[in-house]
This record gives sequence, C-alpha cells and structure tokens, in this order.
Amino acid sequence: MVKYISSNSPQYFAFNVWSIPSAKAVMDAASQLKCDIILQTSMKAFQQLDIEEFHAYVKSYSQKKKINTYLHLDHCRTLDWIHTAIEYGWDSVMIDASDKPLDENIRLTNEVADLAARKGVLVEAEVGQIRGQEDEISSVEAGIARMEDIDRFVKNTRIDMLAAAIGTVHGQYKGVPNLHYQMISEINEITDIPFVIHGGSGLSDEILSRLLSYRNVKKINISTEVKLAYKCGIEESICKNGVEKSGFDPLVINSQIHTSIQNMTTNKLRLLGRTS
Repeated sequence: MVKYISSNSPQYFAFNVWSIPSAKAVMDAASQLKCDIILQTSMKAFQQLDIEEFHAYVKSYSQKKKINTYLHLDHCRTLDWIHTAIEYGWDSVMIDASDKPLDENIRLTNEVADLAARKGVLVEAEVGQIRGQEDEISSVEAGIARMEDIDRFVKNTRIDMLAAAIGTVHGQYKGVPNLHYQMISEINEITDIPFVIHGGSGLSDEILSRLLSYRNVKKINISTEVKLAYKCGIEESICKNGVEKSGFDPLVINSQIHTSIQNMTTNKLRLLGRTS
C-alpha cells in the first residue's frame, strides 16, 4: 500500500461513488486532466457492491488510464466492515466514532489504526460532529469541534487523516455556510496530520479555492454533487427524448449520465490547479 496522503502530498478531491459506471465517469475526468483521484464508498454502497469485482475494476481501469485511483471507505462505524475493506484492498478507511465520548473515540480509532497498520492502510477519523443539511444552524454550531479536543485526539491517536467539524454539512446547503476558517490554521499549528473537509458538495468555487489555499487541507469530499450529476443526466435525457416509448435507448441515457458526472468532476479537479 502507498501512503498517498501525507503532509507533503498533493491535494485531492474525493468523490463518493456507488457503482462501476459512476466510478468510471469520475476516473475518465481524472484521466483527461492527468490527475490522481480518490473514490469513496459510503457504508451503504460498500455493503451493496461486489467489492472484489469493484476493486479489481477500479485498479485495472486506472492503470489503463495511467492515473492512480485510491479507494477509501467513508464514515464507517462498524469494525467488521472496516476489517473487510482492509482485507479487500481499500487504500484507506474512516472510523467515525465522533458520536462517542472523546475517550471512546480515541480507543476505537487506535483499534482501527493497529488493524490498518498491518496492511499499510491509512486511517481517517473525526472530532466534533459534521451534521447533515437537515440540521438547524444551532445544531451545526453545537457540533463544531473544540480545539482542546482536537489537540488531545491527535496527541493520543495514530491517525493519518483528521476530519473535524468546522461548519460544513453533508448534503445541500440552505444558504452560505458559516465556516470556521481560523480553525484550519489553528489545527495546522498543533499537528502536521493532513486535514479533511467533509461536506464539499454545494460549496462555491471561491470557498473551495479558499479551503485549498490552506497547506494542511489535503482532501475535500464530494458526495451529494455526484448524485445530483447523475440525476441531471437523467433529466437531460428526458429533455432530449431519450426515454420516449418509441425511441427508448438506454445507451443514450447511460452516456448522458456519464457525461454529467464527468463534467462535474472535471470542474472540481480544475480548482486544484488554481492553488498550485
């Protein structure tokens, strides 16, 4: 396994996918820009995939396209599934025990770190609670990580990537989020562990570029926008009569979905070049 994220590594966008076609669309965008990529699988997607086949396809296709594609298990709360991902060749895993007391979060994170280290797999963990878009502003603010907790967490765990609640949310934003940018700098002062931004979907290019301007931000997660691009592809097919009874052609629909996801991915990846 390669330690693909470190304090000196490039920055990445990480895209959540759920199938071989969605993975292919993201990899095609990365290949066009000659850019390495992270594909993430949620727990729900991971449980429904033929993970051996999916892993084999991703590694084979990325080799064909001459890029590096890394597989990451996102937001996992179950040690058994983390063990499965490690055994089947995922490059990194996220243990999410952020809903537990800090001591328990530290204990579970180190248990995963010990397991992953045997296979050279990277470990991400979370401090604070990154909420969903359905939560009220007061709830989002209540989940913001405390610097003293972050400091204690990084000093007592063996993680490779740190996620912390700074005001982003999962899902679509209901307006402009209140991001605690100063926390990113403060975190960089206490640790050189790469920082992960969750809830990247829906953030403007200006906000994403500002986040990427921080040296310790190494990974920004995009999930909802991949699903919305899929939906947009279907809707565009309908507008172009791709689902008319007299001329229904699934190949046209699949092609439009692929193009929609690929274009969205390309637009995100181009932001990486703005900060280099």
